[in-house]
Amino acid sequence: MTFKATVKFSYTSDNQDPPSKWFPESVDRKTITVEAPAEDLNIHQYYELFKNFLGAAGFCEYSIMDGACRVAFNDSNSEAQMKKVADEYDLFLAEDYYKKLVEYDAQQDRDIAGLEAEIKELKEKLARVLPEQYTDKDFPRDDGTSWNKPWNGLVPGSDEAYAEGCKCPILDNQEMPNDKKWVNGDCPLHGKVK
Repeated sequence: MTFKATVKFSYTSDNQDPPSKWFPESVDRKTITVEAPAEDLNIHQYYELFKNFLGAAGFCEYSIMDGACRVAFNDSNSEAQMKKVADEYDLFLAEDYYKKLVEYDAQQDRDIAGLEAEIKELKEKLARVLPEQYTDKDFPRDDGTSWNKPWNGLVPGSDEAYAEGCKCPILDNQEMPNDKKWVNGDCPLHGKVK
C-alpha cells in the first residue's frame, strides 16, 4: 500500500463590484493556490510553502518574518521551548539580555587582561637584551663630582637621539625605564648588542 498526501493552500477573492473607470485593471474573482505532495515534507518545507503562499496573497517579506517570530516567541508558548529555539539560532530572549551582557563583558575583560599580561611578558623578555651602549657607570664632571649618563646621553627614542640619527621607537620607549629601552637593530646609534 502506498501512502499519498497533498498539502494545499488556497486564497480566493470575490469582488462584487464591477470594474470602474478608476480601477479598470481589477479582477472580479481570483484564486491563488499553492499545492505540493506532502508524503515526505519536513517542518521547514511546510513553512517555506506557507511563506510562498503568503507572498502570493500579498504579504511583504518583513510581515511574513514578523508573523513567524510571533508564532515562535509569545506568552502562550513554553519558555523552555522558546529558549531552546533561541539557542539553536544563536538568539537570546530579552529577559536573558542583561545576563548575557555581563558574561560577555567579563569575558572581554579576561581576554584583555590576558593580552596585556602577554604583551608585558614579551616586553620584559625583549628588554633583557640591552645594547652595549647602555651603561650605568658614573661619569666624571668638570668640578670633580661624578654623574650618571646612560646611553652616552642619547637615550633611544629621545629627541636628542633622533637629532643624531636614532631609529629606535619613540612612543614605546617613553614608558620604559632607562635600562630597558626598545632598540632597532638598524639604528646607527643603538643597534649593536652585547
